[in-house]
Amino acid sequence: MSFFSNAHDFQVHGSSFYSYSTKYELHGSASTGIDILLQASTPEATVDSQERYNRTCFPGTREQYISDITNWAAAPSSAASAPIYWMKGPAGVGKSAIAQTCAETLKSKGHLGASYFFTSKKYDNPARLFTTIAYQLTTILPEYRDLLDERVFRDKTIVEKSMSSQFHFLIAEPLEELRRLRKPIPRVSVIIDGLDECADESAQVEIIETIAYSIRTGSTPFRWAIFSREEPQITSTFTASNVRFYCHSVFLPVSREIDREIELYLRGGFQNILQRRNLLNLSSSWPTDCDIKRLVNAAAGLFAYPAIVMRFVDTHSLAGFQDTLQSVLASISVPCSQGLNPFYELDRLYYHILQCVPKEIFPSVQLFLAYMASIRNFGPGQHVAILWCHIIPAAIRALN
Repeated sequence: MSFFSNAHDFQVHGSSFYSYSTKYELHGSASTGIDILLQASTPEATVDSQERYNRTCFPGTREQYISDITNWAAAPSSAASAPIYWMKGPAGVGKSAIAQTCAETLKSKGHLGASYFFTSKKYDNPARLFTTIAYQLTTILPEYRDLLDERVFRDKTIVEKSMSSQFHFLIAEPLEELRRLRKPIPRVSVIIDGLDECADESAQVEIIETIAYSIRTGSTPFRWAIFSREEPQITSTFTASNVRFYCHSVFLPVSREIDREIELYLRGGFQNILQRRNLLNLSSSWPTDCDIKRLVNAAAGLFAYPAIVMRFVDTHSLAGFQDTLQSVLASISVPCSQGLNPFYELDRLYYHILQCVPKEIFPSVQLFLAYMASIRNFGPGQHVAILWCHIIPAAIRALN
């Protein structure tokens, strides 16, 4: 480098010059330790990213669950409550919406330390979980940030180590150093949603065990809320003797007891569609009470059903959204024959949406679905269908 850029008409004799820099090159750009940590993180998977916009529970729904979790998370450290809260349940019951709402509520009150939502193929890399959590913690703990900045700069391979090593070097050890320095560490909460959608099943187990170990050894003072389906490897880990003592679990069932909440969600959603189209004069006639009742019955206790109906209807033009709802209503079995399978009508809805794909693009859609099936074993009611509801209507709209 040039020490005296643009200088001229002088001479220096008998001197030595050295250049020192507190930055190093990472992927072609100069970075501090915190910058390195950020590059190894996934900020798009956090609660307030643009990707998570408008994913909360509809007002007036799931209130008891939200209250229970936020009260648990904000309870004083002296409270005798388990430091891990596992909300489990099948696909489609609204676990992610509850997680998002709780995270936003806790963040607004200063009780959220970090969050990570695995609910997208783009963010299912387990190697980025603890780096993302550590980076978020640096934004609320100044002394912790200083320690991590120096630590990561000194050892640039930390962000590439195993998950357990990342947790140790990025979270547990710096917090221990702060305790030795008698620095206050707030007991904030960390929310992890969609653990079952983490790309590696063995990593799912390691994440639970790493968190539980930090609680047993006292290396982290946090409370951890984890949301997932009851996959065998997750269930067996949470019920193991070295984990279950620290864990409080709540089952979120498929239940017709939430029909009133689903009706509230549908009425509010359709009202929003009309309001954004300046058509509130139709609110008394569309949709009819009979339409709402049929949709509630078809949902069969699954919040995924009305959510997908709303996305599918809302992506259509002013001239088409009413006809789109009628086509959805026509696809509902009459009489309802779902029997004991709560996913029956949801599967029929997915099938109806696929039938709406124009022949011109159907081969491309087939390739997309084949790719999705190859990377993950999706069952009825899982999130690939929600992706379809974004992609297919957009393709239809583009061709109209």
